[in-house]
Amino acid sequence: MRLPTPYDVLYRWHTEALKGVYGDRLDLDGEKPECGWFKTRVIRGGIYIPARIWMYQHVCPSTGELLDDEVLQCEVDGKYRDPDEEWPWLMARPISEAEYKYMVARQEWTKAYAPEDPAARPRQPVDWTKVPIPIFSKAKETSHE
Repeated sequence: MRLPTPYDVLYRWHTEALKGVYGDRLDLDGEKPECGWFKTRVIRGGIYIPARIWMYQHVCPSTGELLDDEVLQCEVDGKYRDPDEEWPWLMARPISEAEYKYMVARQEWTKAYAPEDPAARPRQPVDWTKVPIPIFSKAKETSHE
């Protein structure tokens, strides 16, 4: 019976990277892609976009046995990519799963409701002189009596 690789084993590198174990090391000798969540840019002068690498595991729901080989998958800005090709760019910028989910949600929201926001156009360089300055309304003061 073949069992899937456990979650904590798959994401060990990512957990250690978030703790700073590897520092800013970019030595790729012998490095292979690791599961985790990352941010990267797809164009010089563009904004950071979400990326992830994960292990696809086809598991039998009744026995928990692997039905096929485990396959490393990669997604950058919602598009499937080759994990080996993306790894040199991703490994330097690991982020938490929560930050990844926030970045995905922000992109979806800006594409629907704020198309002028740089997050809605991640494949274009940002001209910061043309980005509107956010305006925040003053919150109403409440009485604490």
